[in-house]
Amino acid sequence: MADDSGSKPKLLLGQEEANVDDKGRVLFAKKKRERLGEDFVMCLGDNGCCIYAYPADVWNPLALDVISRDPTNQGRQTYSREVLGTAVDDLNFDTQGRAVIPRKLREDAKIKDKILLIGCGDRVEIWAEDELQNFKSDPLNYGRTRAEMVKEARRQMREDQ
Repeated sequence: MADDSGSKPKLLLGQEEANVDDKGRVLFAKKKRERLGEDFVMCLGDNGCCIYAYPADVWNPLALDVISRDPTNQGRQTYSREVLGTAVDDLNFDTQGRAVIPRKLREDAKIKDKILLIGCGDRVEIWAEDELQNFKSDPLNYGRTRAEMVKEARRQMREDQ
């Protein structure tokens, strides 16, 4: 996610509509492709209702932080299962600028055809259009159970060092 000089990060910004084809492929905007880079990672979002796509240089420190924790730490175990366990790495774009969203992630995020790609600084959120509308209608409660579980696991993981 760094620029050519390696000094300043290039943020993932903006929102685009996209379509998912029958093979799970999505065309990403050029800026998002460049900033996600080669070999990016997708995982289920904290609320379980969207997918996060991370550049490898953002994902790797996050994952290393998790696995550096005591393996008997209950927070680490839950967080690893719920976040790292949903992750798919070494994803890349084809020559036409498309990436495949893995089937299991598409199913979990209820993605069928029309989606929104939302740049959130360090990641891209991938939402089914109708799921994003459901989220916006009740953001405090939508996906709350999973979001609270992931948040609590993160807290436990960091507290029990």
